[in-house]
Amino acid sequence: MLVAPDDLSAETVLETVRAHWDDAAHACAHVPKGAGAHHWAVSGKHRPRWFVTADDLDTPTREDELRATYDSARTLVEDGLPSALATVPTAGGETGVLVGARLLTVTPYLEGESGPGEFADDDQRALVARAVGALHAAEAPPTLLDWVPGPPQRDDLLDLLGRLDEPWESGPYGDLVREALRAEAPLLRDLLARFDTLAAAAVARRGTWVPTHGEPHTANVRWTAAGPLLLDWESLRRAPRERDLRVVLWGADGAEPLSAYCAVTGLDPDAIDGDLVELFELEWWLWETASYAVRFHAEHEGDADDARFARSFLDEVVPAVRAV
Repeated sequence: MLVAPDDLSAETVLETVRAHWDDAAHACAHVPKGAGAHHWAVSGKHRPRWFVTADDLDTPTREDELRATYDSARTLVEDGLPSALATVPTAGGETGVLVGARLLTVTPYLEGESGPGEFADDDQRALVARAVGALHAAEAPPTLLDWVPGPPQRDDLLDLLGRLDEPWESGPYGDLVREALRAEAPLLRDLLARFDTLAAAAVARRGTWVPTHGEPHTANVRWTAAGPLLLDWESLRRAPRERDLRVVLWGADGAEPLSAYCAVTGLDPDAIDGDLVELFELEWWLWETASYAVRFHAEHEGDADDARFARSFLDEVVPAVRAV
């Protein structure tokens, strides 16, 4: 997030890291990046050491889900998955520390930048496809949660689709988002019905599910001399492999990314299911729609994060929903 939270200061984050991870931590600064959690860089006397993430606990089960997910990612790394950066446990062996209504976790700080989300070319796609293939070929840890057909916040979206005739006076962008939703409401209901049909087929084949990252675009990749490292394991789930392949393989110019993936997994290319690729394309854009609808129906001030999210909804999400 671009704007630091009012209720969690850099000083509190630094004190938490000192108490639970690194008593020699020296300084802390908010990192204005990302579109969900808040982040800070924590340094020693001479250089950054740790990258701290604060995930909001916005549902009753969120903390347990996050702990199980981050534990699973760390198990995969400990079992030999080479292309993943997992969280570091506390000195007491815990996955993270609860601070107010947020879970703080720590990963090693890596120099450099992640990508913009889009792949530059098929060479990049092939490198990430190989990393994703290694994940899909790994044994699922016992703590790994199953993907649950949603999309997330589905009930909230359906509720808000019934609240489009009255102004959303929740903040400067409420009515702008409401009008865009009203124009797309019939299409969104049709897409939810299509999602349900495809999700039922996916659940019927649960025995073929594998560990999946969920968001293996380049914004969640750090490029190193040894190859790409996958970051941000919050969305790790056992699911159809197409959950990741819709990101990595679809849109490729040639066959190199598919070949790289199949070389690692041994999968027959014909086994990739186009209907399941569509399922996860639908899930992504319906989830995006729901999250923006919820955000702008609620009270908001119109800060820098609100402005960029409103623009993203109008310029990216709405056209993508029309094109699914």
